[in-house]
Amino acid sequence: MNNNHEFYLKIIEDIKNIIHVELNEEKINLGIEKIKLRINILNFKNTEEYYEYYLNNIESERKNLISILTNHTTEFFREPEHFDYLADEFFPRYIKNKKSLRIWSAAASVGKEVYSIAICYLEVCFSLGLKYDSIPQIEILGTDIDELSIQKCQNGIYLATDIEKEMGKVLIKKYFDYGENELKNYVRIKDSVFKLCKFKVHNLLDSSNEIGKFDVIFIRNIIIYYKRKEVKDIIMRLKNNLESNGILVLGHSESLSNLDLPFIHIKNSIYTLNLKPNDDLTRVFVIDDTLTMRDFLRKILTKEENFLIIGEAENPIEAMEKLEKLELQPHVIVLDLNMPKMNGIEYLELLKNKPHPPIVIMSSMSFDEADNGIKCLELGAFDYIEKPSGVHSPKEISNIRNVITQARKSIKSFELKNKQLSKQRLLSLNPLPKKFIKPDLIAIGSSTGGVEALQTILLQLKTNFPPIVIVQHIPEYFSQALANRLSELCKFKVFEGKNRQILEPNCVYLAPGGKQMRIIEEKSKLLLEINDSEKINMHKPSIDYLFYSLVNLKNEINICAIILTGMGSDGANGLKELYNKNAFTIAQDEESCVVFGMPKEAIALGGVHQVAPLHEIPNILKKIL
Repeated sequence: MNNNHEFYLKIIEDIKNIIHVELNEEKINLGIEKIKLRINILNFKNTEEYYEYYLNNIESERKNLISILTNHTTEFFREPEHFDYLADEFFPRYIKNKKSLRIWSAAASVGKEVYSIAICYLEVCFSLGLKYDSIPQIEILGTDIDELSIQKCQNGIYLATDIEKEMGKVLIKKYFDYGENELKNYVRIKDSVFKLCKFKVHNLLDSSNEIGKFDVIFIRNIIIYYKRKEVKDIIMRLKNNLESNGILVLGHSESLSNLDLPFIHIKNSIYTLNLKPNDDLTRVFVIDDTLTMRDFLRKILTKEENFLIIGEAENPIEAMEKLEKLELQPHVIVLDLNMPKMNGIEYLELLKNKPHPPIVIMSSMSFDEADNGIKCLELGAFDYIEKPSGVHSPKEISNIRNVITQARKSIKSFELKNKQLSKQRLLSLNPLPKKFIKPDLIAIGSSTGGVEALQTILLQLKTNFPPIVIVQHIPEYFSQALANRLSELCKFKVFEGKNRQILEPNCVYLAPGGKQMRIIEEKSKLLLEINDSEKINMHKPSIDYLFYSLVNLKNEINICAIILTGMGSDGANGLKELYNKNAFTIAQDEESCVVFGMPKEAIALGGVHQVAPLHEIPNILKKIL
């Protein structure tokens, strides 16, 4: 090793002792090249001269080299699933309750993450009808070990061509100003965003008590550079800065698994504090004849993620034998379809009239399997997940965990499940629209549990009803199969919606999976528009997308809008807008829902005239028809 290389490594080792990050060979070589560039800029004859200068000016030179060695890739709205979660689930809860928020971006780099969070928050506020001067208080703190990066954060100036690659033109125009003259190739964040943000230099390995508590802490794509011990130390420090109901957001390639930390994984590399006892783990029983799939589920459904696999079987016959002997029954069963001795559909048919845990189907998803998928949902399966193959993305893994968690939440006691229908009462929340006589159009939104719910409603309708448009959250391959199945069962035609299809009485139109569907006007007729617009509320098709299209119709028509069982809040805002436009709105009640998510949100917004058990909804329709 030559002397020059020794000096380079001494400098790099000195920086590492401050920031405690793991530097691979590529990063070390990059650091050496940057030090060489620094030597040339300062006109030193050799490395030894610079090393002496470094020792004599160690504070200022460390700042420059820390910036070099800690610089990491960043962009606006990087790893968008995290921002989807904030926009669709986290922010609305705080905004609707007018609660203040504190968010910490613990590795702010040049500020793009901080400003992305601020823009996301403002977009949610504006979508909820708030003006800038009435938004609930929010403070977003960005910290970084690198002082030069913090200066860039505070400047908020970025190369326009970079920003244009990272976000749409609408957001750029709304939240950035283009420079002039020599700055014409740059944009600067607007004051409306900047005012929500603060920045300071901070080393994650130092105490952070003085910066207080936060509702959200972002520490994405950083802990991969630290040793295991430092990671535990950092996360435990951050725990002290996290509110009890707050969330910790890591990068998609990062995990807290096997680190024995008091956090529960909730979705998309997002964690919350584990305040629950160990006996509250979600117990899962897996029925799948493929060893690789059972191994995969064992790896992702761990105690650290708040799951416990209590048994496995290669087919339902073996499963029934094992389940009989278990002292603790599972909260959820994960079921394959194609197995020897007894397949998944046969097992569901066997269980149909018996009490059993929620069942999540995990099998292949294709046009060939679509009919089987619809059959499973008809037979009461909670949901249908495509069986992962090849490399499993963090998004796939997060979705599996989330569906199983939601399935467990859907459990109702046997007493509640067997409750007499006569005990379920119709609840009127608001007076019916004054001018409402008979609907010209019925719009329905449904999600988890919706296949059964739609059958219950449509099977009781005869003829002489207006066009019915439906958005059911469903995979791309399943919508045609569902339309075919409903057509078989009903006395009228159920279509998978086609672009520019004219709406006719006594017909039902189902939104195609993987597409958006809305209603447009042409002369005196109503037509479907099927398009490839972006997801709304993480869904495509989206209920809100359909409902808002009805709100925007120019001709006044009587609309009856219904929101049924399902996870999340899709459709709730659209239903509220329809309510405001004198539509007659109905929500399925909690007791008859598989998941009381979407109806609950709609009721909370005050956009529902009547809350009804599922079996009563057809009777309400018959009365108004």
